[in-house]
Amino acid sequence: MGQTKYSERLPLIPRGLQAIPTSAADLAAKSTYLYQLSLTNTTAGALTITINDKQSTPVALFNAVSLAANSLTIVSWPMGVLMKGGINWVASGAGIKAEVVAGYSPGV
Repeated sequence: MGQTKYSERLPLIPRGLQAIPTSAADLAAKSTYLYQLSLTNTTAGALTITINDKQSTPVALFNAVSLAANSLTIVSWPMGVLMKGGINWVASGAGIKAEVVAGYSPGV
């Protein structure tokens, strides 16, 4: 218990802090297991983030979730959450940075 399945997956998204775009953009273009998101809002006001999978009818993991001003939020899924078809994300304004831990298994 408490262990992650990440070690069984191939890394897909390069590690490192990155800005979340303010226009919807693909973070991953194939089915991906998402393990952890570290989100920081560096602005003086609340901003929102939306994260969808890329199925033919996308399913929202975060649907306009608000991040308070000057805050840090860490969300972890030890067994991974499968984002079918890939990951698409968007922020309501400039200033949200993210570190993403994700991977994929061939054939998924």
